[in-house]
Amino acid sequence: MLAQRLAFVAICLFLVLPPVQCFGTVNGIGQMAEHERMTRDALACAPGAKSTGDCFEPLSIDALAGKSKATGAVGAPDLDETFSSLAHCDDADYLDYSKYSIPGTYPRTRAQATQAMLDCLAHLSGRFSDGLTDAKALLDSKDNIIKKEVNLDGNDCTFVPSAKGRAKCDAIEGFGRALHGVQDFYSHSNWADESDPALSTSITNPPGLRLPAPAGFLDLRSAMTPAGFSIPPELITGCFIYKASDGTDFSGSKECEKQGRLTHKTLNKDTGTINVFPGVPIPPGSPITRSPTTPRGKIGNNFELAVEGAILETRRQWTDFRAKLLSLYGPKQASLIVCALTRDQPWKDCTGRKMALVIDSSGSNQETDPSNLRISAAQEFDATLVTEASVAPDNFPDKVTVIDFDTSARVIYPLGDPASASFDGIDSDGGTFIAGGVALAIQELTKDATDPTEDHAGIIVFTDGQDSDISALVATIDDATNKGIRLSFGFLSPPANPVTRRTRRRSTDRRARALYPRQSNAGPPHELLAAVLRTGGVFATIDSAEAQHSFINLVLARGPTNIDSISPNDGGPLFPDIAVVALASVAQVPDIFTYHAKAGQNLTFKTEAITSGPLNVTLYDVRGSKDLNSVATNAQGASNIVYKAPSDVDLELIVTATAKGGNSTGLYSVQLQLTSSGSNSTCSIATSSPCQTIGEMKCCGTGFITCDHGGYVFRDCGPGTVCKGSSIGLYCGYP
Repeated sequence: MLAQRLAFVAICLFLVLPPVQCFGTVNGIGQMAEHERMTRDALACAPGAKSTGDCFEPLSIDALAGKSKATGAVGAPDLDETFSSLAHCDDADYLDYSKYSIPGTYPRTRAQATQAMLDCLAHLSGRFSDGLTDAKALLDSKDNIIKKEVNLDGNDCTFVPSAKGRAKCDAIEGFGRALHGVQDFYSHSNWADESDPALSTSITNPPGLRLPAPAGFLDLRSAMTPAGFSIPPELITGCFIYKASDGTDFSGSKECEKQGRLTHKTLNKDTGTINVFPGVPIPPGSPITRSPTTPRGKIGNNFELAVEGAILETRRQWTDFRAKLLSLYGPKQASLIVCALTRDQPWKDCTGRKMALVIDSSGSNQETDPSNLRISAAQEFDATLVTEASVAPDNFPDKVTVIDFDTSARVIYPLGDPASASFDGIDSDGGTFIAGGVALAIQELTKDATDPTEDHAGIIVFTDGQDSDISALVATIDDATNKGIRLSFGFLSPPANPVTRRTRRRSTDRRARALYPRQSNAGPPHELLAAVLRTGGVFATIDSAEAQHSFINLVLARGPTNIDSISPNDGGPLFPDIAVVALASVAQVPDIFTYHAKAGQNLTFKTEAITSGPLNVTLYDVRGSKDLNSVATNAQGASNIVYKAPSDVDLELIVTATAKGGNSTGLYSVQLQLTSSGSNSTCSIATSSPCQTIGEMKCCGTGFITCDHGGYVFRDCGPGTVCKGSSIGLYCGYP
């Protein structure tokens, strides 16, 4: 079989020896490995750096991008789809002759050109989907990473049509084939380029659109339908027909010219030198290309713009791929799959996490969390960990420790097997010594020097209060950062009218006197927010005790440790009744938050600048490929977007910093509020129904209802989650 595969590859490489149809795959024969270089620029980890989900380590990037004398997945279409217009987004050609006073009529219609582009998108979406489907085989039935399916050491992937190999190779192949097409789009189209200003518009000098990347309609996550996309009426990709009437034409131009069509040869910007900056941010304005060789590529900075667009698009596609994994498989499996695809030894590097659950037991929880839902949320997270009994031989089990804090901190359950974790003795009495809880968690996580901590450890804090000594808390969190421990912080908002606390003193610590007074209702200190984000974790303000379970889903989706990053630290899934803090980008790169809305939901997206400058906020319909609303933060730094979903819809909230009016960097928050439209059609119990027991909760329809002073209040569960019950209470969790 290996001999057959090698023979096939040799034949295919011979076939691509004639003039190129796309960005190059190999070095030589007029190509300069453009696909490999762009993919490395976009997704390779910096030399010596470990992947946190946003980049690929050396062996893994070799499989995706290719290397010397080996074709990667991104080059696979040049093996068996060399002359397919679907694989390279060709043949979407049309020019409006009347607009440019060109005599005659173009031989194709705009509708035909648009359909050709949609056909390409459907083809690439299928490849994208192939990768998502094949990725499931990386894990066994107990969610262990299967070593033989991911091990690339000394055994490169070989990409052969209709031949399945190792699961990692198959998943990377699907994703890589999709990348090839979207990268070619920027070379083969007039999306980002310009025409020759010295010449009039014609089929040999078509107009350029000079549009930025990424192109909105290149979203490969859902089925492609003509009604779902808005394609610019002047978008063009060149005609390519390799089977001419008088014999095979490898240039793809002769038959197109006979038909009077705009050719691939005229429009492409395929070849030139691309500088490789793997894992290193390219300074704004720094050229990433030189020496373009095609006529269109030599006009202005067209080659540079095509390559820049392809790199940005490649990063967008990897973000979308991770988001789709999350929606298909849930956070636990998606996290393992992302780690398995990007790490070179994932059976070791992606397993064996050490987690600390740090739970507030101060007196104010009698008021803010009387049903102890923070404890059931922590138990829910514990249930996602890999126990000693379920771990595969090549993997490492997870470990967990449970820390309780009020005026002082104590270990409830020492670091050990999650299956035996105890939460006994966590009450609601005392002060709020968060720093002590975090410090004790770090001590537990690092007590065994032979057990790796860096990148494998995480801390989740559940609290409704603020530590009076913020500087001590920030210093403790920074210690976690230095040790490679990610910290996620769930802050349950205190009520507006506090109750009087009892004053049981568990410790004679001198700090107790300062901690008992009721903390203010002001937001968390900015230095605390920044410290949490520096760990790579998430800071969330939680509106209700019930939403603490959604906080756990948020942590799982964003990744509890540095090996678990499914979505970027700034951006990712939103959950109702939770405000997440993010850092506005210096480079004004947008942060993308996601939510799957159900038909009839009334949504309010609230964005607030905390220390950042002005922000632009856009609500985007992914399937419809269109902006639904776009606003800027006002003079007070706030903005609201209200939207009612007419049907089930995938939404993105895109937040971009502006340079106007001050600093374009800094902290901001995003919150999703979901309100019922009266009686909820999915719940058989009307919200107007009378109830007797305040705080009584029932699962109902797509969420749950809570008795509040004689009437039920309905709350919907977050995207992909359902209402569940436990011995402690109800919560929204993944099925």
